[in-house]
Amino acid sequence: MKNLILAALVTATAAPAIAAPEGFSNQRSVESAGFVELDLVRTETGGRVEILDGTSLANALPLGSETVRAGVESDVRVQLAHAPHRSNVLAVLYDADGEVTATRQLRVRD
Repeated sequence: MKNLILAALVTATAAPAIAAPEGFSNQRSVESAGFVELDLVRTETGGRVEILDGTSLANALPLGSETVRAGVESDVRVQLAHAPHRSNVLAVLYDADGEVTATRQLRVRD
């Protein structure tokens, strides 16, 4: 009985970590530089992160992208082709099939 309770406790506490959604950390801003550094990226299949100049997928211009591995990666650095023209950029996470799985609007700090 003790083993059964222990197994249930381990399963209950491990489930949220396994079921963590794909996406970005709660990061809200980035430094104005020739790159964007993302604190944390989570993905089940791997894929890529793209940084767009704009506030939505409909009106954005690509600035740079970086491949990410499956799992959790910290300090993901995306080199930019040029500086953003706006005060916000959009980080977009694509899965291995090229589908958008998460977006995060980031303010560019001077």
